[in-house]
Amino acid sequence: TDGFIGDRLTVNWQYAPTLDVRARRYRFRILNGSVSRFLALGMVKECLGNTCEMPGPKGSGKSYQRIPFHMVANDGNLMEHTVPFDGSMDLDGDGNFVEHNAVLPAQGIAERYDIVVDFAKNGVKAGDKLFLMNTMHHDTGILAKIRIPLADILSEKYKPVLKTNPDGTQQWDAGDPTVGKIMQLNVKAYAGVDQSMDPTQYEPAHAGKPIGKTMIPLWLDRTNPADMATLTNAIHRDFDFGRFAGTDAAPWTIKTDGGIAYNMDPRRLSAGNQLANGPTDAGSTGAGTLQVWKLTSGGGWSHPVHVHFEEGIVLARNGLPPPEWEKWARKDVYRIGGGEDNSLSIEFAIHFREFAGTYMEHCHNTQHEDNSMLLRWDIEFPGQFQVMATPMPTWDGVEYAPSVGIPTFRTGDGLGFSGTP
Repeated sequence: TDGFIGDRLTVNWQYAPTLDVRARRYRFRILNGSVSRFLALGMVKECLGNTCEMPGPKGSGKSYQRIPFHMVANDGNLMEHTVPFDGSMDLDGDGNFVEHNAVLPAQGIAERYDIVVDFAKNGVKAGDKLFLMNTMHHDTGILAKIRIPLADILSEKYKPVLKTNPDGTQQWDAGDPTVGKIMQLNVKAYAGVDQSMDPTQYEPAHAGKPIGKTMIPLWLDRTNPADMATLTNAIHRDFDFGRFAGTDAAPWTIKTDGGIAYNMDPRRLSAGNQLANGPTDAGSTGAGTLQVWKLTSGGGWSHPVHVHFEEGIVLARNGLPPPEWEKWARKDVYRIGGGEDNSLSIEFAIHFREFAGTYMEHCHNTQHEDNSMLLRWDIEFPGQFQVMATPMPTWDGVEYAPSVGIPTFRTGDGLGFSGTP
């Protein structure tokens, strides 16, 4: 019920595959499709001799070089600006420029990162061999998730070993067997003209470089005082994920607006969010209604929370500005809890524009989801008073049961956003 991680990491269902690429730009869409495992992927080039930054295993005659890339999309859509993972920016504001040089942030289950890699720049040429690597170490599916430095993996300072116990059973020791190379890329010659988008032209301002062009603007401008003022007046909701009232049969619960912690019941409505305008043939008109949602969790557990249907804009993590890869993004999976690149709380702005109906919010660690860590929220019509009935599938078709809203399902917790976006 806590988490299942396995000991083999696959790419497109294949173990340790290879991919031939031309010496030009490629866009990769990376989905973490694990049951419970978090990832942190990086990319390196193999060099002969000790000519590159990071030595290989002793006596191997190999070394390795980081290969930078740009994040261009996060979860559902293109971002407002591309984010360079090349060491030129302190992406999460902690003073460390190296930790995300050629290494993506932690990626929870169901999160999507789109990156553009240029196989004709940064010293990469036809004939080179590159590797996509996982750097995120798990002890079990329960708690510890630690990023291992690329240099330690490549030198085999960090090297898991499969041990045979006296009773004949086997287990991994001194590391996580999924940490290391997971995919090989072979660079081939390219005689054409690369006409794809150059991500370097769309970067945010940094290191004396002016702000670049915009891809798709966010619907909320953090530099606009009027936009920020709307956040303090918006309905504010709090969802706390944990084990507050769990049982062995249904251990995982969600507490809404400081109330009672519940397991999933589809007849219970935790949030009713009303549209600003009535429906048209193409949905609702107008910009929709704005709310601020806060997700929280204790430091021990990690939960990648998936909010269905609507994408939000991350405002703050633990009350502080979000990292660059979330600052410019539209998200629908939000990591909270302990571990790398996580925080105990995250706040995001979300607006409801069209298609009234019943939707879900849940932890996407599949073990948690399958053990009741879900809740229902609705998009209601303007001025709606009666809650929507609950569709209940049966062998003879769908029947409808009465629904009941928790006390705060239309009002929220009475607080407003007070962080620093």
